[in-house]
Amino acid sequence: MKKLITALVIAALLLTLAPATIVYGASGGVTGQGKGGNTAPTVDFVDFVIVGGETQVIAMSPLAEYRVKATLGDINTINDIQTIEFHVYHTSDGSNWDADETAIFKWTKASGWTMENGGATTTWAMGTNTAPSVFTGTTGDWYLGFIPGELAQADAVANWHASVEVWDEHPSQTGTGSGGNASMGVYNEISMDVGTIVFGTATGIEPGQTGYIETPVTQYLTAQVGTNATYALGSKSDATWVNGGSDTITLSQGTDMPPATSGQFTLIVDDETSGGGAPKFTTQGVTISNTTITGLGVEGRTETIDDGDEGTSDTQLWMALSFAVDGINEVTYAGTITFTVTN
Repeated sequence: MKKLITALVIAALLLTLAPATIVYGASGGVTGQGKGGNTAPTVDFVDFVIVGGETQVIAMSPLAEYRVKATLGDINTINDIQTIEFHVYHTSDGSNWDADETAIFKWTKASGWTMENGGATTTWAMGTNTAPSVFTGTTGDWYLGFIPGELAQADAVANWHASVEVWDEHPSQTGTGSGGNASMGVYNEISMDVGTIVFGTATGIEPGQTGYIETPVTQYLTAQVGTNATYALGSKSDATWVNGGSDTITLSQGTDMPPATSGQFTLIVDDETSGGGAPKFTTQGVTISNTTITGLGVEGRTETIDDGDEGTSDTQLWMALSFAVDGINEVTYAGTITFTVTN
């Protein structure tokens, strides 16, 4: 009877322990949010390239078209890029438009391409510009087409460069980069403020006498030079002046006033005057070949001020005409005097 009781007690214990192994579970949750940060755009590549190709440009000339290629990136896609500013500059990247040293162009997502010359008159110009056709990627190429102006500083060394600054939709997020190394060729032009000058008075210059510029009434003419390099100003004349008929006179090509030989005339030019329309010095005789005018052998290039119009370097010139004592008829003789710019 004792063994049976023990077995029953064990069975009872097993029955009471079984419910303690049951586990009860529960679940809950919260909503999470996180906004991706805006990453600044990058300027990955800048260089001068030819129009319609990728060949690098290392030598430029005024009034010819070139391009600045800029490869830009943005992790948030290039659709995030809002504004790009391009500077084409000599030596140092100026912040103002300066036609002989710096030109500034801009691309904006909203309105496209502009030339930022502040309203100044200039021969710089935009060429053919292109931007990416698709903005869903993280990189893209922009091409600024530009034409250097007449006064873009000449330099045989590769001192012309390009810089790019890019802004995205957050103005504080910018990227910058620069590149390009190119030389700039020489450009010259010259014009005179009047088309005709008249020596002497209405009654003419007597044989053996000297006349000065009477028309224009200033008694001088002005050479208006536009150049992007240092230069020399020179002059020359037709060897023979005529009156439209059979009467002719010959340039003496000397400084003798008046010339000693019959039927000759002398021309003198100077950038100073002694008064009364007379050149200050009579040592500069005009010849039939180009000769640098004394004192005008090394003139500085034409410069411009920030955001200013392109202008000219103006030089006032006084002239004298002397006739020989004989061989001169009472007619009007005419010929061409040519002024030159050389570098």
